[in-house]
Amino acid sequence: MRSMKNVMKYLMVVWVTLIGGWSASAQWNSGYVNVRFSLPEIALVDIEPDLGNVEFAIAAPGVAGGEPVVEHVSNETVWINYTSAILKNGSRRSINAQISEGSIPDGISLYIQASVASAFGSENQGSPVGKVQITSQPHPVISGIGSCFTGDGIGKGHEIQYFLEISDFEQIKSIGEQVFTVMYTITDN
Repeated sequence: MRSMKNVMKYLMVVWVTLIGGWSASAQWNSGYVNVRFSLPEIALVDIEPDLGNVEFAIAAPGVAGGEPVVEHVSNETVWINYTSAILKNGSRRSINAQISEGSIPDGISLYIQASVASAFGSENQGSPVGKVQITSQPHPVISGIGSCFTGDGIGKGHEIQYFLEISDFEQIKSIGEQVFTVMYTITDN
């Protein structure tokens, strides 16, 4: 029994010596790697679907003396999609709309209204401004856009509704088809 204890002590001494010697001679090195990336400032806006036309017609009233009726002929749903990455401490953005080509005839007014953003995308999406009359000057339709994305496609972002109204019937002249273009721009506030 005594010899077993001596053997155990001997093994323990050898083990401590080996471990102590190994740890004393081990070297711990460390290295460093710099990781770099860049994120550019981003401001992209798109209209979905790319249908090209929203159509209205002004129809004659059903009876003499009645007011002409504005009909929304096209039944397409239009959505604004956008991606925005603002600078650190940068200002929020807006989406503005304006007539960029053609003109609205006298006596007629065009209004646009954006919906609240859909549930897709990220936080910090903008808020609709309300029903806005569109002219050749830019008018905000969505404001308060931070660093965000809405998702791409129909049903993502903000649905846009168009309203054509007779604002002054005395100024209306009978004309053939009238075409004008609404341009959307994302801008810093």
